Amino acid sequence: MIARDYRDSIDILPTGPISRSYILYCDIADEPGGIATIATLLAMEQINIKNIGIIHNREFEDGVLRIEFYEDPGYQKALDILRKRNYTVYVR
Repeated sequence: MIARDYRDSIDILPTGPISRSYILYCDIADEPGGIATIATLLAMEQINIKNIGIIHNREFEDGVLRIEFYEDPGYQKALDILRKRNYTVYVR
């Protein structure tokens, strides 16, 4: 196989070979229902969550909730909602 044949065999996608991630990190209270509260706030606004979980590492002093979204509009809307509710939100 020559290089041209290999290049031509790769599908060209509108988003490119590496897809964009829409991830935010949010401090939450260490109490029952903390994750459920945030998930409910986002669900009430029809925001679709791709993945959600708690991260414990040295970068964040306490546990932080990592929320991943499918698309930018949901990500941006979630940022606005959580900030309006006085959650500390980290964006990378």
